[in-house]
Amino acid sequence: MDPHLKYDNLKEVIRRHDYRYYVLDDPEISDIEYDILFRDLSNFEKKFPELLTSDSPTQRVGIAPVSSFKTYEHNKQMLSLSNVFSKSELQDFFKRIEKRMMDVSDYDFYCEPKMDGAAISLIFEDGILTRGATRGDGTTGEDITSNVKTIKSIPQKLLQSSSFPIPSYLEIRGEIYISKNDFERLNKNAIHSDDKVFANPRNAASGSLRQLDPKITSKRPLSFMAHGLGEVRGAEFKSLEALFLNLANLGLPVNKLNKKVNGIEGCIAYYENILANRDSIPFDIDGVVYKINQFAYQDKLGEISRSPRWAIAHKFPAEEATTLIEEINFQVGRTGILTPVARLKPVKVGGVIVSNCTLHNIDELQRLDPRIGDTVVIRRAGDVIPQIIKIIESKRPAESSSIDIPRLCPACNSKIKQENQSDWEVISSVKNDKVKSFGSKIEAEYFINFSNRPEYQLKEITNRAAFIKCSSVFSCPEIVKGNLIHFVSRKAFDIDGLGQEILNTFMQKSYLSDPSDIFSLENYRHDLEKLEGFGEKSISNLLTSIDNSRNIELSRLVYSLGIPEVGEATSRNLASAFLNFSSIQNASFKNLIELDDIGPKVASNIVNFFKHEYVSKLLVNLIPHLKIKKIIKKNIDEMPLLNMQIVLTGKLARFSRDEIKESLISMGAKVTSSVSKNTNFIIAGENAGSKLNKASELGIKVLSEENYSELINDPKKYI
Repeated sequence: MDPHLKYDNLKEVIRRHDYRYYVLDDPEISDIEYDILFRDLSNFEKKFPELLTSDSPTQRVGIAPVSSFKTYEHNKQMLSLSNVFSKSELQDFFKRIEKRMMDVSDYDFYCEPKMDGAAISLIFEDGILTRGATRGDGTTGEDITSNVKTIKSIPQKLLQSSSFPIPSYLEIRGEIYISKNDFERLNKNAIHSDDKVFANPRNAASGSLRQLDPKITSKRPLSFMAHGLGEVRGAEFKSLEALFLNLANLGLPVNKLNKKVNGIEGCIAYYENILANRDSIPFDIDGVVYKINQFAYQDKLGEISRSPRWAIAHKFPAEEATTLIEEINFQVGRTGILTPVARLKPVKVGGVIVSNCTLHNIDELQRLDPRIGDTVVIRRAGDVIPQIIKIIESKRPAESSSIDIPRLCPACNSKIKQENQSDWEVISSVKNDKVKSFGSKIEAEYFINFSNRPEYQLKEITNRAAFIKCSSVFSCPEIVKGNLIHFVSRKAFDIDGLGQEILNTFMQKSYLSDPSDIFSLENYRHDLEKLEGFGEKSISNLLTSIDNSRNIELSRLVYSLGIPEVGEATSRNLASAFLNFSSIQNASFKNLIELDDIGPKVASNIVNFFKHEYVSKLLVNLIPHLKIKKIIKKNIDEMPLLNMQIVLTGKLARFSRDEIKESLISMGAKVTSSVSKNTNFIIAGENAGSKLNKASELGIKVLSEENYSELINDPKKYI
């Protein structure tokens, strides 16, 4: 093949894969296969340097640092949005629209989540990215082209589209952001490396864009999302809806949550839906934006000063509040990990009274350095978990001091041990740079072997202690209590009458010291009758419930043991694969790693758990009390939903979620928690929310509870 043609084809293949990954969220190849393609392109350019073009995917980084950014004057002003905070303010906005659009009735609105990132302008000339600039004051920004080119979700060359020709000049406005998960990883790595920790994703994105060295920007997990149009030549767009449809075809990321609606009722419904599902959205948002959909009507309405008349931002209620730290102590969890918790002066945040706030781990405690008496800013992360995002040091009491890390467990006075965690990096000896990070050595070694790259080397990174644990892993009363609560829970042995308070009482009376003792409580029957609140009937009911629980499924037994990171799904996989408890107990790392959905970390947890002396003794005492149900392998014919992925969502009226889940699993289905392109169908009840929306976007079949009944009786109807 002609080198020129081969080179162009290789670049186009990589661009197409970038498009599927960053725009469609539907990659066709693995990361390793992509890396191999990228390597092939790089090697080809080394062999034929005369063919190298500036739009090559390999040229994202390679520009030398600058001493300062040049200013850039926008051809068309980048406007800012006015805000509303209530329905009455929104109604006023619509009244102003109606007043100016009296002679027009065929307009509608285009709604978008309001991303909390950094605004940016991108200019493509004949499909080639030639300029990237910050918003600045709306009229003049900074030229950050070299940094923009490092962001992988921004194509350096637009894709050819059969439905729409590439304009000769196209200015796209959008948002640079960092996803929630990427932000967590960014700060975690920063803490481990003693680097700067960012306050929030928006600041991290903005700061990363303005790095004078593009290599620094390239290492930040920046993404781009288009949200508007600047100057355009050689093409015409009638509406925002048409614009975004064509932008996606050209290879530019567009928010899949965008939606066209009618009138104020449609806008409010959109707002309420996004607000209700805010925590499931992978990036920070602080409201929604309503825009007149048709560009001709946007022009008719015009703008006021720096804000358009045709658009408004509807902001969400405040999620932050200021309060005082009254106390800081340490809680012992079921696994023995000590978690620092700040006790707060009660304060209302996002409609909920918050009085406690976890500080997560020792690294976070040392980073924040919270002190008793501190004034702090609280945020409910994802509208659920309260977290301290800022300490107002100017209000810190003069006599305050840092919190000491305990040396003894607050529950049992045993010594505290620090647990270091290791990450594993694959390093290129040629470039002397990190290729990829892994959580386990086995995964890293597998990557190297698969890549077949002799220059790849393994490097262990020992992090600072991420957490501290009680050294009395199985004897600390708080750990024992946690394990007992888990053991009797509904998804494990499901023993009625053994709530937390009763378990506490039985532990204090020395009736219980580990889960096996539960099956000997009959020996304490006369003692139980003397306890306050224990009548003959309640004792009989309790003992009957215990006796009934002896006949247990293998998967529930495995789950009940509380093996670290082994939940319901993994327990079922283990039961199906090994068929009996002895085989699971004696399984090797190699046996475990070969199973679906069990990675190196979980496999290590399982092996190490069963090796522990305490666990061995517990099982010797426990197993004789039980009648473990024999697993009967089903024929393929008995599992009509084999390997089908099904998602349950919304409020179900006729059936419990567990009932549906168990029946689907018995027919071979995999019940998953998230909707993806691999989902076969979802079963939706009332108020299904974001999962239902995503299913609709992906064209996934949606079943009602009535359909579920039909599915159970006649699966072929839905396959």
